[in-house]
Amino acid sequence: MNQDRLTQPFNEGRLPKFSRMMAFLKDPHGAKIKRLKERYQELNELSNVATEIGDGAAYRSLQAEMREVFFDYLTAIAVDSIYSLVPHVLIVWIISLKWPTITLPLVSWEINTFAGYFACYIFYYLTKGVFGYLKARLTTKSVLVSTESHNN
Repeated sequence: MNQDRLTQPFNEGRLPKFSRMMAFLKDPHGAKIKRLKERYQELNELSNVATEIGDGAAYRSLQAEMREVFFDYLTAIAVDSIYSLVPHVLIVWIISLKWPTITLPLVSWEINTFAGYFACYIFYYLTKGVFGYLKARLTTKSVLVSTESHNN
């Protein structure tokens, strides 16, 4: 029995546990944020129904619960944001142990490791956004061109 578990480390029983653990580490508060957002939307719809039927007491009660859910939602988002910063802080700390400053090759400026990492981080997301935008535009244009060619 134990020999079978050792020779087959990735059987069906262990792989889903590993993938669930990796999903949790990637987005630990995602399920809670999603649940709170859905609850807020549900309360908002119920609040609209209470307004339509003219039930003031139900409306006030729903609004009070909506405020509580909204602040829980904001707290979960803030904690999730802080959690997503931790890997970056660790990376900057490890890099700065080896290289406290970075010299820019073309201009020979010495900058702090944090400033260099932050600039690279911003540059990465800006280029990712620009390329995503261009890809969407080119894909839309190619779809329009192919649609026009099929219509003619």
